[in-house]
Amino acid sequence: MDDGSLLVTPSGRSIGALAPGDLVALAADGTPRDGAAPTSELPLHLAAYRVRADIRCVVHTHPTMCVVWSRTGAIFPRDTVGASETLRACAWTPYHRNGSEELAQVCAEQFARGIDVVLMERHGLSVISDSLQDAFLQTDLAEEAARIAFYSRQLEGVNT
Repeated sequence: MDDGSLLVTPSGRSIGALAPGDLVALAADGTPRDGAAPTSELPLHLAAYRVRADIRCVVHTHPTMCVVWSRTGAIFPRDTVGASETLRACAWTPYHRNGSEELAQVCAEQFARGIDVVLMERHGLSVISDSLQDAFLQTDLAEEAARIAFYSRQLEGVNT
């Protein structure tokens, strides 16, 4: 928010099931203002804002094909038109327990390098942006790129 405060999802809730009043208001240091429990990934959110003053949101999700691809130890190829022209730079990070300071740190290191899309091994995806709309677009593009890469691997060696 303009005053440095944050709005985050509550712990244990799905994004699709939230109403605006369900968001948890936090002071800039991450202290809840209304006593509600914030997302368990709060350390990741706070770390992203510490290293990137240009962002206004952090979107953390668990898109299926991104999680599948994360197990390969690499970023999916960005060789489709959508991925090469619109999906911003991506990075892969090794597994760390969800909600941990270690996970927040390895993601923050990537964000500080100018990476906006981080694929976390066996976990999910974190995208930072200056708008929610763009962060969700980047999330969708990453999931589609991971899906195409997965299916393309299934077809390797097949003559069409």
